[in-house]
Formats: sequence, C-alpha cells, structure tokens
Amino acid sequence: MEDAATPAGVARRRRQRRIALAALSVAGFLDALYMLAYHEGLIDRLVCPFFGEGCERVGRSPHAVHFGLPNALVGALGYAVMATLAVALGDRPARQRPSSALALGATAGAAAAASAILTYEQPARVGAWCFWCLLSAALNAAILPLALAEVREVRSARRAVPTMEGGRGP
Repeated sequence: MEDAATPAGVARRRRQRRIALAALSVAGFLDALYMLAYHEGLIDRLVCPFFGEGCERVGRSPHAVHFGLPNALVGALGYAVMATLAVALGDRPARQRPSSALALGATAGAAAAASAILTYEQPARVGAWCFWCLLSAALNAAILPLALAEVREVRSARRAVPTMEGGRGP
C-alpha cells in the first residue's frame, strides 16, 4: 500500500479530490437545472421530498430572483464553472495552474456564501423550505473544503519557492 506522503499518494489524493469536486458540481448543476426548468415554466410541478409544496413556493417566489437573474440560473453557471475548473486542473499540481485553482476556490466560496443567504431566506422571507435548495446548499458545503484544499496547495507551493536571495518566497 502506498504511503499518503509519497508523490504517488499525493497525486492519488489530488485526483480523488478533483473527481469529487467535478461530481459534486455536476450534481449541483443538475439540481439547478431542475429548479430553473420550474422557475421558467418548463415543468409545472416539482417533486418536493419532506416539504410538501415548499419547493414550489420557494421556486417561484420573488426571492428566487436576485439582481434580475433567477437564482437557479446563477447556480447552474456556478456549478458549471466549478466542474470545468476541477476537470481543467487534471492530474497536474495546482501550482502548475494556479489561476484555475484560485478561481475554483473563489467560485466555491461565493457559492457557499450565496447558499447561506438563500437558506436563511427560505423560512425568513418565503416561509417555506425547498428540498432542492437545501440539497444545493449541502453540495456547496461539501465542495468548499475540497476547493480550499486546491487554494492551499497553490499557497504552499508559493511559500516553498526560493527567492533570488536564497530565502523562501512570500
């Protein structure tokens, strides 16, 4: 069995993390498309486990739109970006594609913050809970630490780079 600290072990964990990031992002993308189809009237009803008609109340409430854009559309785009960035990183160390890793971390952070706000709005402003919205929030909560691990990899690589004076980088 390979040691997790070996280069092969590090590469295996990195690959598993990115596969998980991509899979969770694809699940979020499908969730957001389902909610968007309802919001746009492409489907008449939502299946809403546990919350009766709560999903429909939330999905077509005035709080399902911010800045003129349906929350589900913004979510679908965000998940698509995160899946694309996770795949784009491939098997390479994040230091070889720092902008992709940092963009992934920033997108995941923004998505988690948006999920927290939207989760608050469900009972406080709409008076209902939405299973699909809570699923999206859970997916974002799972994605965030994985994306932040990519950011940490970039930061640790930058600290380990020797400077011209022979010391460590910033």
